[in-house]
Amino acid sequence: DVAPLQALREINDTVTHAIELANQMLALAKVEQLRQQSDAQPLELAAIVRSVALDLSPLIAEKNLQFDIETDPARIRAHEWMLRELSRNLLHNAIQHGPERSCLSVQLVTEDRYAVLTVADDGPGIGEELRGRLFQPFSASDNHSGSGLGLMICREIALALGGSIALENRVRHGRVIGLDATVLLPLFRDA
Repeated sequence: DVAPLQALREINDTVTHAIELANQMLALAKVEQLRQQSDAQPLELAAIVRSVALDLSPLIAEKNLQFDIETDPARIRAHEWMLRELSRNLLHNAIQHGPERSCLSVQLVTEDRYAVLTVADDGPGIGEELRGRLFQPFSASDNHSGSGLGLMICREIALALGGSIALENRVRHGRVIGLDATVLLPLFRDA
């Protein structure tokens, strides 16, 4: 009988979604907790971004994405968890929204006093209707995947570190060809 199997699949999907939501709510609480602690250390963002990309490589391979990563050294005063969570959320979003066999690139450069991390996918970009509520809770672009908290977590981490985040559609010949998620974080400077 198909009905019991279908019911089990739906229950499993609901439980998986609930676990993901709970984990992301905990992540938001952890950002706030770490924001109030003064024990942040200078960390090498390039190493963390590369480590997270390696962790997510099975998902990248599963979608046959053409993956490119270029990183310059960039020391940031932060808690390691924050940098890992920021990188993981940005990469996971790009993997999720990029079509199979498309390109996914990660670039970390330093400009002036900032580290500039850009994660670029070849996905559908962001519609104007969604843009206004993008960093609000529970506003995932696709209600069937994700809780809509990932970008809010990214924004809260960037703000906690004195930085910012921007999402811009990449447009060619009047057509959206992808999305660039760019985070600016202040570089750590030795006194």
